[in-house]
Amino acid sequence: MKKIPIREITLTQKEISGKHFSIRQIQDLLDREDLFHELHRHNFFFMIALQKGKGIHEIDFTTYTVCDNSVFFLRPGQVHQLQLKAGFTGYLIEFDTGFYHPKDYVSNQRLRKAGNKNFCKPALSRFEKLYKILTHIFQEYADREDGFQDVIKASLDIFFIEFLRQSANPNRLPIDVNPYTQERLEEFLELLEIHFACYKQVSQYTDLMNLSPYQLNEITKVTVGENSVSVNK
Repeated sequence: MKKIPIREITLTQKEISGKHFSIRQIQDLLDREDLFHELHRHNFFFMIALQKGKGIHEIDFTTYTVCDNSVFFLRPGQVHQLQLKAGFTGYLIEFDTGFYHPKDYVSNQRLRKAGNKNFCKPALSRFEKLYKILTHIFQEYADREDGFQDVIKASLDIFFIEFLRQSANPNRLPIDVNPYTQERLEEFLELLEIHFACYKQVSQYTDLMNLSPYQLNEITKVTVGENSVSVNK
């Protein structure tokens, strides 16, 4: 199997005292041309909020149709391939845990849940609310007035609260999922974010979690519906 490359935040984006965050207007990346990113992974969080756009976005080998007023959010280590037709508008946001990694339990859980929600197509009024938050972040990032980093982090907190409101009951656990099972899943996802570039075998993660491969497989099957765990891609 062809090795999937890992992309890092480039030096030109490392602009906040070693804490990596950037937000750009996606229409500025290519002027009136199609955009195509071949299959790859990131070692950072990656989000696209499209006000206008058409194309195909493949995330972890699941294909989504790109449409107006949609949001895609990926956690580190996820595989994706993106094709956008010319004429798209929106924001592209990239950050790592050095910049935004909430320490309090509730905010950290929101980020974990957002990472399990790769695609969101909200109603227009709700999308506009999300988009206004990102526009505010974009302006803070551009102006860089005193305390702008704190404003951006607080705005990200608000964004993820609103992002998770897009489903009818974002806090509802799947049937038969108890809190312990959910916590172990989130522990596994966090370990993936940290170690995916160097740990390729499931056994490496089960050793860290003091679980058997069978136990981890059962956890992922119950919580996210996957029949088997595979990180060696």
